[in-house]
Formats: sequence, structure tokens, C-alpha cells
Amino acid sequence: MAVTPVHLPGPGEIYLDHVGWYVPDLDQVAEAFGRLGFPLTPTALHGDADAKTGDIILQGSANRLAMLENGYLEFLTDLDGTDTPVTRHMRDRMGQYIGVHLTAFSVADAESEAARLETSGNTLQPTVNLRRSVEAADGSQAEAGFTVIRAGFGQFPEGRIQTLTHLTPEHVWQDRFIARDNAITGLSEAVFCVDDTEASAARLAAFTGRPARTTGRGMEISLDRGKLRFVRPGDIGPALGISGTPGPPATAAVGLVSRDLKQSRDYFLSQNIPLAVDSSERLVIGAEDALGAALVIRAAR
Repeated sequence: MAVTPVHLPGPGEIYLDHVGWYVPDLDQVAEAFGRLGFPLTPTALHGDADAKTGDIILQGSANRLAMLENGYLEFLTDLDGTDTPVTRHMRDRMGQYIGVHLTAFSVADAESEAARLETSGNTLQPTVNLRRSVEAADGSQAEAGFTVIRAGFGQFPEGRIQTLTHLTPEHVWQDRFIARDNAITGLSEAVFCVDDTEASAARLAAFTGRPARTTGRGMEISLDRGKLRFVRPGDIGPALGISGTPGPPATAAVGLVSRDLKQSRDYFLSQNIPLAVDSSERLVIGAEDALGAALVIRAAR
């Protein structure tokens, strides 16, 4: 079986790594995103490895992933009976709307990135040595590892913002979980619906270390892979062709790349997935069919 190569950022680069939905029920995700052609990884619990003892301290959250050749989609839920900073943030945000609340970037060296972030005025939480138990491709038990740098939960109205370094990409990007049938190959952008596009873009520019620029409708930050867009509520419809997005601030849409837009279209139609936009340039699946965030799909360039 061919193994999908994993493309991780090199020194000085920053990628849009994944976006995360906060959801009350992971089974609901399996049904909704299964119809969209995304096989999900098994449910895994999050833990923080103590730097001195190596003991795993559960964080109160669990996830499933929809893996792409470049990047992935994460679906997170809180565990009953837990009370941690992570679960409190999740419950607060889910009280506002169900959908995408997390935007994560990846770098080659998270510790060095943390030092840069602190000098640029960002408030950071303690570094998280994130671990979760997974089944390796050969069927053995393994541990997926990440070094995660999180901004203070109150720093970004746009949601949970973090940067990470992948320590075990071979356990994360397993070929058996990568989407194929829908022809979706990668994560391309996160689109924020905000009242003040300049202020929002400035916050994320300081965090990513990449400049923001003005576009026809709002602001944009280009990363070494992927981009961030900032659009006012009144411009979401004209810019993306979508409606019914959560009130600002919110992640209104997630951009995806297709290797073959016709194959993607044919797959969605075969599953009776309505397309809010169906053109030669892009397909749009409405937020009601993607658990709170529209999916904007464009052909690979």
C-alpha cells in the first residue's frame, strides 16, 4: 500500500495545520462527515505529559480526526464530569454556537516559536506536551505526540488559537484514514466573520508572524501553506455565497482543496449533499450540512 507523504513545515515556516469543531457528540460527527466522504480516526483522549515524570494528565477532551493529505479537520468534545481550563473554554464556546472554534498552526520548533510569541506581546499558556494513545498502522499500540503552544483563552475573540510541532506524524497521517472518495486533498483556509477585520487580522498577524493585507472584502494573511481571511458579516454572502453563519466573531467557513472538482461534485451529489454553490470555480457545502461551518472547496492549482 502506498503511504501518503507528510509535508511538515521547515525552519522559519508556518502552516495552517488544522481547524477544530467543538461538538457535543462525536457520533454525530461520524454520521455527518461520513456522508461527506471523510473517514474518521477512532476516538482518542487528550493528555498532557508531565515534563518531569512523564505521567499523563487528562485534559478533559476527546477527539476524532478527518485526515487530509495536507492538514486535517479535528472534532473535539468535552468529557462528562471534567472541569479543566480546556473544557470550560469548550463549554463556553459551544454555548455560543456549535462549529469551528479552534485554529491551529504548525511550525518546525514550537519552543522557539513560543519565545518569538512572547516577545511580540502574546499571552501564552504553559506549553502542553500533548499525548494521545492511537493504534499504529501495523496494529500495535502507539502514542501520538505534539508540543503545543496555546494563546491565552481570553486573548482571541476569534476562538482558540495555537501553534504546534508534530513529533510523531507517522501515527497521525495514517493512509487508511485519509479521505479519497471525495477527492479532497488539503486544508486551504479559515474564514473568520468579524465586525472589525483590521483588528482581528492584526491579532492573528502578530501571532503567526505574517503580515495582513487588505483585499476586496476584508483582510487576508498568507501563510507558507494556507491562509486566513477576515470578512464582515455583510460581506460573507457576496464573498462566499453562504448564509446562516453564526454571529461574529465566528469561523464562518473552512477552505478545502480538491484534486478533481468534478469528482468532488459527483461524490457529494451521489450522497444527496446539497451544494449552496456549484460552479466551475468552487463548491460550497452549507454550514447546516457541515456542523456549523460552511466548506468552500476549490480545485488544486
